[in-house]
Amino acid sequence: MISTVSSFALVQDGLAAVERALADTAQPDHPLLGPMLSMVLPGSGKRLRPALALLTGRLGTYDAERLLQMATGVELLHGASLVHDDVVDESDLRRGSQTLFTRVGNALAVLVGDYLFAQSANRCVATGDVRVISLFAQTLASMCQGQIEEASRGNAPQMTLTREQYYQTIWGKTASLFVLACEGSAILAGLSESAIVGMRRYGDRLGLAFQVVDDILDFIGTEAELGKPVGSDVRQGTITLPVICLRDLISPEQFRAAFAEDDRTVVIDLVRTSGAVELAQAEADRLLAEAREALAEAPAGPARDALESLTHYVVERRV
Repeated sequence: MISTVSSFALVQDGLAAVERALADTAQPDHPLLGPMLSMVLPGSGKRLRPALALLTGRLGTYDAERLLQMATGVELLHGASLVHDDVVDESDLRRGSQTLFTRVGNALAVLVGDYLFAQSANRCVATGDVRVISLFAQTLASMCQGQIEEASRGNAPQMTLTREQYYQTIWGKTASLFVLACEGSAILAGLSESAIVGMRRYGDRLGLAFQVVDDILDFIGTEAELGKPVGSDVRQGTITLPVICLRDLISPEQFRAAFAEDDRTVVIDLVRTSGAVELAQAEADRLLAEAREALAEAPAGPARDALESLTHYVVERRV
């Protein structure tokens, strides 16, 4: 197994090209739009999604320009979804910085998100592959559906949220974009149908695990690491897998009593001390094992090794 650093190094040139493309997108010839885009593009993340697209492309025979369009389109779609999520959730902070929503208000933030969605669509169309374009449209629909499902639940229904409902929501909000990166690039790279199916499965499992780990970190991370208060989701009334696991470990009376408190610190402490984190981590580990199994369908080589290494990065990361 190669290291995570080596995984990203394998596509360093491609990621640098993605950064240049994002910087170009952030500088339109418009006096109002440009400064707002510069607040969200380029960002400070590790660019996991474009890295997945670039690495998957290296499994087959790829055209560098088409793969760049794919990788950039995926990251723009991710950026657009974050802008809209912050509006829906009324989030003040993301990675320790003020969100666009808090800086420019609801209406302008929504429109900037819409612009990023449009730019992402342009990139996917530029791949010239109808199958990839169709997959992009399906992904956008799934992402919207996942956000709608989460936003439409009141606090009472959240208390009885099932695992199936949780996974359905995070598939739409998070995993569908991982699938787009992996399956879309597998198509562009001319992989066999069995390998394309395998890469879709890999992206699906990796994306679900990524969100589960993200939800775990919301409880066990520090405010400095998270760039927001610990337990932000549960403080906002959003139930995630660690809380579902907590519900399985304590009595209904204890669970209701914990949520009866105005201060969600009680729930956060219970999640940390009850074994709920360990149960959620076990589910993430299972998903990542399934992602590694799916890679067996992909051609062997450095790119596949790098994709396997990223399954370990997902579970070991702190942000």
